[in-house]
Amino acid sequence: MGRDGLRTPMHDGGQRMIRQRPYQENDLERVLHLLITYRGAGYVNRYPTVWRLKLLMSSRLWDERDATLWEDEPGKIIGFAMLSKRTAEGTAYGLERVIHPTQNRTEIAEAILNWSSQRLTEIARERHTALTVGVAPFEQDTDQDITLLESRGFTLMQNGYNVYMGCGLEKPIEAPVLPIGYEIEPLIESELAEYQALYGFAAVMLEHQKELIYHPQYQHLVIKNPVGKMVAYLECSFSREEWFRSRQQIGWIDYVETHADYQGQGLGLALMRTGLQHLKAHDAAQAMLITTHDNIAGQHLYHKAGMEIMAEERVYSKTISAE
Repeated sequence: MGRDGLRTPMHDGGQRMIRQRPYQENDLERVLHLLITYRGAGYVNRYPTVWRLKLLMSSRLWDERDATLWEDEPGKIIGFAMLSKRTAEGTAYGLERVIHPTQNRTEIAEAILNWSSQRLTEIARERHTALTVGVAPFEQDTDQDITLLESRGFTLMQNGYNVYMGCGLEKPIEAPVLPIGYEIEPLIESELAEYQALYGFAAVMLEHQKELIYHPQYQHLVIKNPVGKMVAYLECSFSREEWFRSRQQIGWIDYVETHADYQGQGLGLALMRTGLQHLKAHDAAQAMLITTHDNIAGQHLYHKAGMEIMAEERVYSKTISAE
């Protein structure tokens, strides 16, 4: 198969063309629509969420050649893939894959792996350095996608995996408790510079965070100490369109962090309870988050907020040589 496209059988025994082309900025909304359709077909409790994919595309996609899509003959996007990394200089990539649920998944999954292998080989040779790429199987409990990944040289990462945690929101949520003089507030645009200085995860583009501040389905909460310094934050989100399609009203805790100098005072728990209250007030029936298996302190916090481990997500990785 060439890079231009691949042929896949129609139900009537004929042939139809699926065309691959580079992702363009004006494809964003159509890609997000594909993701919502994909998640609504059984992946609503997995990452990436709509908000997570938007973050990756705005802040972790460093070269437009690192994203591509597949269209059917009428021009509908039926597959999308991107290679993301935390920093422009990084050598560790993550492969995101989204395939329309009505398509022949194996065939498009093979095309995605062909594309990613070719693209990563190009990058490794351009930079004269080896690269790694990680990808989560579509399902953790079936062999089909895992077998495909293993046939392409991917192996199970032995030293790390993700866990999903969650809780129902039908019961009353305990009120947040803060030290005297501390306050929880929504983030405002004029505070973004201070917020980004506190933010300990991989950098997020300023324009993306501005957009999020004003979106009714994404919430930033910050804690300020008695002198008004921002010392902790939480981000949570939901998607009403996804709720409508999936009939599952899951809200997400996306990020929570407390400055090292202010840990141990219950600020993280206060934020978790406030975030859960926010999601419940906006009609979420369940809250979820994803974290690493070795984030013991984080898991302890999430347990205190009422969450339990719901699933594990193993990751497969591969090294791409520069030779």
